[in-house]
Amino acid sequence: MGIGIKIRELRQRAGLTQKGLALKIGVTPSAVGNYERDVSFPKEEVLMSLFDAMECTPNELLGVSAVNDGEYEHIKMYRALDDRGKETVDSCMRAELKRCMDENEVLIAARNGGPPHKIKLKRRGERTIFDVPDYGGGRY
Repeated sequence: MGIGIKIRELRQRAGLTQKGLALKIGVTPSAVGNYERDVSFPKEEVLMSLFDAMECTPNELLGVSAVNDGEYEHIKMYRALDDRGKETVDSCMRAELKRCMDENEVLIAARNGGPPHKIKLKRRGERTIFDVPDYGGGRY
């Protein structure tokens, strides 16, 4: 998919006409049409204006989106919050992340009758592996 199709999709998602987008980014409506048909490519300063006008990231416009549509909606809502709202969301996010990380810990029996040790499960690719503590040279 070329950048022209992405410009059209993002422009429509932002609820803009070609003329409306052209006014926001300081080009003619025919220039926007040329971008959307891949006849021409926007210059760097126009690209920067496109990101702001269409409320998108460079990766999203260039077709390398790191977030899906649902995540993007969450980001938009977060950006609309005031400082107090962002603090509340951040606090909740940290608590949930800790809960999720704690669920990935397993208690194992210690050697030589010591107290049990917690180990964390780590993901590497599709497999889950143990982060095993170093017992210092004994036989395993």
